[in-house]
Amino acid sequence: MFMVYCTVMQMNLERTVVVNIKFNNSTPYRLEVAHTDTVQNIKEKVSLKSGIDSKQIQIIFAGKILHNDTQLQDLSLGSQSVLHAFQERFSVVPTLDVSSIRTTEGADSSKTTSPPTITRTPHQYYVYCKECNLLQVGKLRVRCKLCQEEGIILKREPENWDDVLIAERILGKCMSGSCGDQPVQFYFKCASHEGDTQESIVVPLKHIRPNRKLVECITCGCVSTPVLVFPCEHQHVICLECFKSYGNVRLNERAFVQDQEHGYSLPCPAGCVNSLIQESHHFCLLGRDQYERYKNFAAEECLLQNGGVQCPQPQCGEGMILDSSVSKITCPNCRFKFCRKCLSEYHDGECYAAQNMESYTALMSVDSERELRSRWDAESVEFIQRSTKSCPNCRTRTERSGGCMHMQCSRCQEEWCWMCEKTWNRECQGNHWFG
Repeated sequence: MFMVYCTVMQMNLERTVVVNIKFNNSTPYRLEVAHTDTVQNIKEKVSLKSGIDSKQIQIIFAGKILHNDTQLQDLSLGSQSVLHAFQERFSVVPTLDVSSIRTTEGADSSKTTSPPTITRTPHQYYVYCKECNLLQVGKLRVRCKLCQEEGIILKREPENWDDVLIAERILGKCMSGSCGDQPVQFYFKCASHEGDTQESIVVPLKHIRPNRKLVECITCGCVSTPVLVFPCEHQHVICLECFKSYGNVRLNERAFVQDQEHGYSLPCPAGCVNSLIQESHHFCLLGRDQYERYKNFAAEECLLQNGGVQCPQPQCGEGMILDSSVSKITCPNCRFKFCRKCLSEYHDGECYAAQNMESYTALMSVDSERELRSRWDAESVEFIQRSTKSCPNCRTRTERSGGCMHMQCSRCQEEWCWMCEKTWNRECQGNHWFG
């Protein structure tokens, strides 16, 4: 068994693509294929060059074998994208049928009217791209953990964030030749960058979601999208503008919470327990300068939590690790002498220890009625009514029990997307594989 690497470059004028084929370490050769060629056409051209029966050639993308009828243009590949192929001498696993219908804005077939400020979107994932310095739509991808190649067939599909973010939750069969069954590695890319270069891999912001439920912001009461959903019991929603204001105010007050598991973080404004933001890159949304302040404060707080002391002089802030019995401290940087207990200039006699950070309660002024309306788990009538959907092929009603959007009709075996209500395709995998 061997791998075939197909590097695709779009040539807009001729409406063709150049495919670079490489067999293991052999010298690559080029194929020119039409923009509308199918996967079967590509297999036949590879067969002429390699001498291998086209029936034995399989092409993989995003953890699935592509169907012969799939057109190259339907894969929405950017420049320098990579397809993986292998020689299959035995029976193959079920194929992935990529529909020629692309997923676009407004792909949800729901007839419910939404406010003009909300646009239906097929995207489920968001990332903070440091190259763009912006919050961007993210694309989910998968590869073999061992060899880092994308030519891998999944044993099962992801259903939630744990499946994607926790290592070795899902296994796959790597078709590179020697890896065999290996844990798969999921990763995210910024959708604004064409191509699949390693450098464009970004960190996902799992608390940011498209607001398809039209839930109000807990602070201002507005409905917008995307929003940040806190991981508290009621999953309170806050719009991104209010989150920025909330974060910046708390940062200026040095009122973040230092947590052993999640680090320097913020809880829900309603004061909910177990509501800390679980990934620090969400604070990139506060702005570049504020994020740098956040990282500095986090390092300082870590020092203090581990028994260290920080010089209270505004222009200094030198960190020190000292014996716990020392009460009079001289800063080695600015030579300021201060009291360890109250952090004031050193004095004789008793003093009061600095007050601890305030508790989670009353972090912001939150209206009680608005708190109820800002709960993500308070399903709207529309979502309750749509707990079952019809197969787009035979109209058989299907109930979704897990988190994966990839459905298969029990009657006609059609593979379709729960969100788009259309034939399952590569865009569905990248935009909303689970959610």
